[in-house]
Amino acid sequence: MAGSGGVSAGGGGTAGGGGTAGGGAGGSSGSGGSGGGLPGGYLGTPFKALQIPGTIFAADYDRGGPGVAYCHGNEADCNAGVVTGDWAPADTPAYRAPMPADAELCGGAACDDNVGLCRMNPAKPDNTLTGEPVVPQDPYLCYLATTEWVKYTLEVSEAGSYSVGAFVGAPGGVTISLDFGEGITTGTFSVPESSTASCACTESYHSWATREDLATVTFPAAGTYVMTFTVVSQQFNAGKFIFTKM
Repeated sequence: MAGSGGVSAGGGGTAGGGGTAGGGAGGSSGSGGSGGGLPGGYLGTPFKALQIPGTIFAADYDRGGPGVAYCHGNEADCNAGVVTGDWAPADTPAYRAPMPADAELCGGAACDDNVGLCRMNPAKPDNTLTGEPVVPQDPYLCYLATTEWVKYTLEVSEAGSYSVGAFVGAPGGVTISLDFGEGITTGTFSVPESSTASCACTESYHSWATREDLATVTFPAAGTYVMTFTVVSQQFNAGKFIFTKM
């Protein structure tokens, strides 16, 4: 499940981070600050500075590794089943630079820091709903599994309500949630199916669409939160989430 050439899907910077797998605040529901601060016991650290309002690229999840920053749907072994071999072409540098620098690489990140990274690939092809190529090499989360969760430390700059959009390639039946702890959540919401009628591609996973107003979330205060993105049903490809102040 990986894409192509003109519309940018995302990928934040090229600064990297392997992760050190370990215990900590896993779980499928997020923890967040109430006006600031990380939840107690959370061992993940930011890969990049992320902010709401703004765009959160799915590939910019926290460092910390399986069981801390992500879980591929199997709480007993959070790294089980992760697909890392679709980082094409093979000579492309890792998106998330390994830490330490000599850590073993698995595709787009260190082996203990890769929840499943793919790149937009003209060979698929990865196109928009209308057949326009998506910028090659942009990273995204691929081969996502039902019940999979991924965490992102971020800053909310202003209290209030935000609408949530996304850039995705999705089959029918996808539902997800974005949780920020202490009851701050989008709840479970549906992601529309990506049609292949005009994309000049063969799978809905590679028919990319910007979806607006999928859900809303209200923050009682500005500050630091940990967002937990959870795949509630089905599987799909996730490029980015867009938060807009209402």
